[in-house]
Amino acid sequence: MLALTTRQRDILRVILDVNRPIGSVELAEILHLTPRQVTYNMQGVKVWLKQHDQDLAVLPGVGFVVPVASDHARELVQKINIQSGVQIVLSVSQRQQLLALFLLTRTEPFILTQLEQISQVSRMTILKDLDEIDKWLQDQKMRLIRKPHFGTLVSGAEHDCQQALAELLWGETPFSGDPITEITHAEGLKFDLQDDAQLLPLVEHVNDFVSSLHMRRAIGLVAKAEEQLGGRFTDDAVLHLALVFSIMSRRVQCGYHLEADEKLLASLQSAKMWLVASYVAKRLGRETNSIWGPGDMAGVAMEMMAAPRNEIFPGELERESDFSALSERLMEHISQAFGISKIKHDRTLQNGLLNNIVPACFHQRFNLWFPVALNNASLPDQYEKEHIVAQEVSALVYEFTGVNLPQSEINNLVVLLRAAFIRNRSYRFDHVIVICPSGMATAQLLVARLHVRFPNLSNLEVISLRDLTPNLITSADLILTTVPLPRQYASNPKVIQVHPLLMPEDIETITQFLS
Repeated sequence: MLALTTRQRDILRVILDVNRPIGSVELAEILHLTPRQVTYNMQGVKVWLKQHDQDLAVLPGVGFVVPVASDHARELVQKINIQSGVQIVLSVSQRQQLLALFLLTRTEPFILTQLEQISQVSRMTILKDLDEIDKWLQDQKMRLIRKPHFGTLVSGAEHDCQQALAELLWGETPFSGDPITEITHAEGLKFDLQDDAQLLPLVEHVNDFVSSLHMRRAIGLVAKAEEQLGGRFTDDAVLHLALVFSIMSRRVQCGYHLEADEKLLASLQSAKMWLVASYVAKRLGRETNSIWGPGDMAGVAMEMMAAPRNEIFPGELERESDFSALSERLMEHISQAFGISKIKHDRTLQNGLLNNIVPACFHQRFNLWFPVALNNASLPDQYEKEHIVAQEVSALVYEFTGVNLPQSEINNLVVLLRAAFIRNRSYRFDHVIVICPSGMATAQLLVARLHVRFPNLSNLEVISLRDLTPNLITSADLILTTVPLPRQYASNPKVIQVHPLLMPEDIETITQFLS
């Protein structure tokens, strides 16, 4: 009798649960597949149903349905939930992630035959997977030892091993196109294949490892660290720190420790962050009945120093005086570059620069990984001035710190600079006309909303549609109207039609015009 694959099982579950015709597109959205993958697996679903004396009805233009009563549908669901009749099917991406996690968490070499058995794929497939994993490990400053009569074993420093594990679990490797884990504030770290762990030894091993990472507990510990530091990390940084601390905790529990040279250790121990790092390490050690060494505490301190925050922690710049001097130099340069003197007093911009540049410098100084996907803001190339100034800022950062900012950080600078320019530019809109034929009450409401949303538009002149003349159109810097203007005026680029209540789309249109 034909066994269902896990994918076919999931498709059939949905069809039986909805109890109505459902199309391949909807099935694909529910199961995070492509419509083609759904269609490809339907033949196996159909054969399995035939073996159980049922039919899969295909309604052209409507979808798939199993025409049975609801109680019979529940019986079929119970049958397909019996795992002994199900074969797990992994995508190439999933299998390579699982295999990489397996190798990173084993201390003894595994021969190819053993890897074939736990993966249930051919030797040729295993060899291709190992080639991809080997390329990635080399980028992590690690290597995959592959010797005849010895087996396959990952070799590298503990620091690099922990960074690689974090990157794998976050889903940012070259072979993470189909991520096997999901990380949220509510659930912590979730292994997507945990329900099928008993179907394959490779999946079972990774499930055991992921289950040992108590990330939700670590999220609470990061919150305690924030209280002691007197500030807050960004939401994304909290998740990243919690994942890294969970991995550290597991590795220390298994007897693996980070190392730090004496000079670096002395520098970290003199920082305010060290006391908080010691607290975090002791809490994690107490919960796992393990002892954290100075190198492990240094790892915690470095990760927190390199984590993006919403604002610089109190007293942080007093010790890092280089950043204070750099901040003043950057603000002066940006002010001169844009030709707007008040930009150098823009504290919002200054905080934004420090919140991006300080962690980026620590990332490189300590050789730490941070998810690229969380640092991916950008603006179109049309904002040429902001892009140029951002590159100049990056050059100044290198001059002061010796750190080359990555492109993702430079993209963030472009966004910060654009926001500062919009906040501080001198609006040259001395004459703004508001046309509202509906009456004085509507006109006053619109003007009031404009004053709140655009306080720099101080000189608003309300006129009637009858009084509009070519001279008024020429003299105005901006014309806001609640009704279409006569044909001779409608195409003027200074004319913007808005709703009397000034809707969000109106605000966006006016903002784009002003900026």
